[in-house]
Amino acid sequence: MSAKPFSLHQSERKQSLPQEIELRSITLATVVTAMTATANAQTTRATTASALGPLVVSQANPRYFTVAPGHEGAGRAVYLTGSHIWNNLQDGMGPGGACAATPEPFDYDSYLTFLNERGNNFIRLWRWEQFKSHAAGGSYHLCMTPQPWLRTGPGMAKDGKPKFDLSKFDLTFFDRLRARVKAAGDAGIYVAVMLFEGWALHLSPPPDNVEGHPFHAANNVNGVGINSIVDYQVLPLDPRVRELQEAYIKKVVDAVQGLPNVLYEVANESSGGGTVSKEFGDMLGFKDVPNWGNSTEWQYWVIDVAKKYEKEERYTTHPMGMTMQFPVADQTKVNDPLFASRADWISPGFDDEMFAHGGHPMAPGSPPSRWYDNPPASDGKKIIVTDTDHYAPGKGDALWAWKVFLRGQHPILMDFGLIGGVSPADPTAKAPGVPSFASMEPARYAMGDTRRYAERMKLIDMKPNAEISSTGYALVNPGREYLVLQPNESAATFSVRLGSGSYAAEWYDVKTRETTRAPAIKVERDGAQNVTPPFAGPAVLYLKRT
Repeated sequence: MSAKPFSLHQSERKQSLPQEIELRSITLATVVTAMTATANAQTTRATTASALGPLVVSQANPRYFTVAPGHEGAGRAVYLTGSHIWNNLQDGMGPGGACAATPEPFDYDSYLTFLNERGNNFIRLWRWEQFKSHAAGGSYHLCMTPQPWLRTGPGMAKDGKPKFDLSKFDLTFFDRLRARVKAAGDAGIYVAVMLFEGWALHLSPPPDNVEGHPFHAANNVNGVGINSIVDYQVLPLDPRVRELQEAYIKKVVDAVQGLPNVLYEVANESSGGGTVSKEFGDMLGFKDVPNWGNSTEWQYWVIDVAKKYEKEERYTTHPMGMTMQFPVADQTKVNDPLFASRADWISPGFDDEMFAHGGHPMAPGSPPSRWYDNPPASDGKKIIVTDTDHYAPGKGDALWAWKVFLRGQHPILMDFGLIGGVSPADPTAKAPGVPSFASMEPARYAMGDTRRYAERMKLIDMKPNAEISSTGYALVNPGREYLVLQPNESAATFSVRLGSGSYAAEWYDVKTRETTRAPAIKVERDGAQNVTPPFAGPAVLYLKRT
């Protein structure tokens, strides 16, 4: 695209109502169209500095991370946001059910550039545990390599290649892990290293969900044989499985130690003690609905193993995360184990009352989860990295990102638009059940825009406050800084309760990504002030005391 030039214009100030401040483009205004090459270049320059760390939970505002004391950047809030996809660590994902003769590579360098161009600074680095499996209703194969263990044989595994020796690590995997985390850090991107993956082990199409795993008896030379997720992510474990897992966890910690941009995630969507209907089981391809057990105590154990090992080795500690489980006995309580855990950050799942009796936000005609449509404000009990993967798979737009940000959370996107790569020949093309690359662009750019505001503001002093504005969306440091979202399609007037003083004002258009400087607001005494956006559609108002 060609860069849109800065636009300077004047217009006459309209007569204001006595109790209304009409913040429009009335005086000299600077308009920045951020979906241009100029804005993209500015985004890149803002995001290519190396990621600072290590991260710790801020004591001043535990909704956010900060850099540990004694390191550059200590005391400032670190806001995380970005896109992720299944194959950003391993190779071997592609269309169709059959594994490719040569595993499809993932262009990681282009992926980091893609993230930088959109202002994203966080990824989940996926570990897909199966060397042969399927997803997206079987329309994509995930035959992922490298795996953490050497394939030495004797004998052949289910894919016709040598069996794994689970007593011998494949350094190719761990070298790649470190290299990718380091490259991300050099590009200013933080990485949640996924230790285990649960979803594919119990919810991807059988029989490869288990028979495509290195711990299945037919695939290793060690006599280890799991038959379901219960044998792998539910306590008590076979002592051999537990010992192998503990060795693996420590090897991962060793591999990424010393890198400042590291976080950990225990497991993606492991089991939570619930069951599914016969119809749901049939859809997944199970003849009978399995018992998947409850991974909660196992996940707590993984957290303890990693934290204890870091302490024993006198390593730098890194934040641990725990994400939504499925299925659970009571969907409205799905997030309770996360908040009760020893994790430093969590990614909640849909817990709406309307889904209490087996409903799901992906069902045809189903209303959206509150985590997507009207997210709860973070109270600081845990850092919330809110991921569409767990309540709105395949969805994501600009307004979602802004709503999440204004509620004190960190938005990340399960970006199925990247299944075809970061530079598809036709960005508008769709695959069955998969959104187009182009359809996810508004969310990707919006995440970067929220980050730019996060880094302009003194975020460490700001808290979500639904009562301070009639819109219900505001991040506030009372009397100092205000960021308010008006989420509706109209340009209707709304109110903001301000402390006395003078404030520089700025409007941001969520749809066009244009930013407009507005006249200063002078408030004689504390109270509600009425404001009107200078355009229709969702709008963000930024106020800073001068």
